[in-house]
Amino acid sequence: MLAIGGWNEGSSRFSPMVANPERRKELIKNTIKFLRQNHFDGLDLDWEYPSFRDGGKSRDRDNYAQLVQELREEFERESDKTGRPRLLLTMAVPAGIEYINKGYDVPKLTKYLDWMNILSYDYHSAFEPAVNHHAPLFSLEEPSEYNYDTELNIDYTIKHYLEMGADPNKLVMGIPTYGRSYTLFNPDANEIGAPADGPGDMGDATRENGYLAYYEICENIKTQDWEVVQPNPDVMGPYAYKDNQWVGYDDDAIARKKAAYVAENGLGGIMFWSIDNDDFRGNCHGKPYPIIEAAKEALISAYGLTDENLVSPPAKTLKTKTRTRPQTSSKSSFDNKDESSDKKRISTSGGSRRRNRVKSKSNDSSSSNRPKIRRKESRRTTETPVYSSLELVTPSYTTPAPPSTPDQGGVFKCEDEGFYPHPKDCKKYFWCLSGPGELGIIAHQFTCPAAADSCDYTRNVLCNKKLSKTTTTTTTTTEATTSKTTSRVPPKITAATSRTTLFRTTTTEAYDDEYEYEDEEDFDDTRNSEEDPKVIKELLDLIKKAGGIEELEKQLKIHDDGSASVSHPDATTPSSISKSLVEKVLGKAARNNIGGKKNSNSRGPQNEGLSKSKEKEKHERGRPQYTTITRQ
Repeated sequence: MLAIGGWNEGSSRFSPMVANPERRKELIKNTIKFLRQNHFDGLDLDWEYPSFRDGGKSRDRDNYAQLVQELREEFERESDKTGRPRLLLTMAVPAGIEYINKGYDVPKLTKYLDWMNILSYDYHSAFEPAVNHHAPLFSLEEPSEYNYDTELNIDYTIKHYLEMGADPNKLVMGIPTYGRSYTLFNPDANEIGAPADGPGDMGDATRENGYLAYYEICENIKTQDWEVVQPNPDVMGPYAYKDNQWVGYDDDAIARKKAAYVAENGLGGIMFWSIDNDDFRGNCHGKPYPIIEAAKEALISAYGLTDENLVSPPAKTLKTKTRTRPQTSSKSSFDNKDESSDKKRISTSGGSRRRNRVKSKSNDSSSSNRPKIRRKESRRTTETPVYSSLELVTPSYTTPAPPSTPDQGGVFKCEDEGFYPHPKDCKKYFWCLSGPGELGIIAHQFTCPAAADSCDYTRNVLCNKKLSKTTTTTTTTTEATTSKTTSRVPPKITAATSRTTLFRTTTTEAYDDEYEYEDEEDFDDTRNSEEDPKVIKELLDLIKKAGGIEELEKQLKIHDDGSASVSHPDATTPSSISKSLVEKVLGKAARNNIGGKKNSNSRGPQNEGLSKSKEKEKHERGRPQYTTITRQ
């Protein structure tokens, strides 16, 4: 699925968008087009958070819910019209009570969303004055009227959503695969609630203060002898510390407890933030993804399912249409209830979480009045039972070897972090970043986008190579027809083009020479006599007597031997004046005149006397013409 939003996006663009019906309509249209063209299964909304952050408004709550309603209705209309499975619509929702109450119309969202992913972590920040675990399942303390910390746990959040009218089957619990770290004020005081002196040190890989991935935490425990403490295994995950560094995190044991909680309360499933923060190489537990795998196995076990235990099949098999396009799996997800059925089920189909809808013959007959859509896409009809076997086998992962030292782009050396131009190629640049361990700052070489002529505006780039512009030709092919277009507008989405494949080809055309940035012309080093101040002064006096540069251009004559003279009767030509000196003093305008071309495009102070109409015509003639004007 495709997610939009995130913490860094904030509210400054979301808020005005959802407040405007026309902008909502435009977003919905573009969303469907983009999702279908790129074969996504749905959209995940991740506004953090409506009615809060810079740009948030109090009306965001109602406007956000209205956007969700319009998205769902349009997704259903598009599905009915094209015959394709409906796009999924989900949302990331907060764990904080104030965020929920002020920004989320829970009953309306529950009605139109397929499910809600609760961000049930970060209950505590690494910038708080005392250390604490950021994702407790329950509170360590007894609830009291004025102790608000007892609200900062997953159980309290989920119960609040249920009180607000949420369907438990649409609530998905978030489990973190990272920890929040602190620097202890006193290394001897390390229990929960001990004073903190700011965020913990950054990890070698994640490079963020106050944040450590689980694979970094377990590596510290394994190789650096961090001490592990479990305050209450039924309430929260452990914490680990060494010297003045402290981190609270979830391990495989608490992940199993949370999975059991999901099953006991009939919740919709589990999601993880994030896949890549788990021990994906299996360095610490002998198998990869220990937290994710532990939660998955515990959830399946809680439902009492084994590889010999099948969901009871119905009395008869049903016809279902299956698409021939293979699906790839990127993460595990679990559902225990279909939209149209009260039976609990589990799906381990991977990241798409696609709901394969099964239509009975009675349903088909009831919808027979609907016009049928003829699809050019190849489909097959199979007799498929609605149950399947669950093989409880941990997938075998082929984990790549650790990467070698990044390419540092040849001899380029970084003095500091940041972006730097390539010294020899204006279409490349370097991004200097601090590397892990002892590597220091590493130069990562990048190439500018193919659609650009350079990494900067061309007027800012001095490049000896000819600049080139890229034109994109889009070739659209379907199984039935082939068409070719040079337009950037994507092909219209219909049932027949749902299997569209896009090929891009690039052609290069040279720009006009006037847009090339060249080095200044080299002059002969043997022109010492030309630079005699006396000769130059005589030439300047000659310009004055001739009535200006333009008049001098008219009177100037160049002889075969390279010398120059003036036809003005009162003017005395300097004895050592040469063609190259005239070119140097008079600039490109004189150079064009000397070469036998009459330059009618005068500039600068010489424009005096030129009528406004001619001046306007000059500017409208096309691209501006640049020359060099040399003044005393």
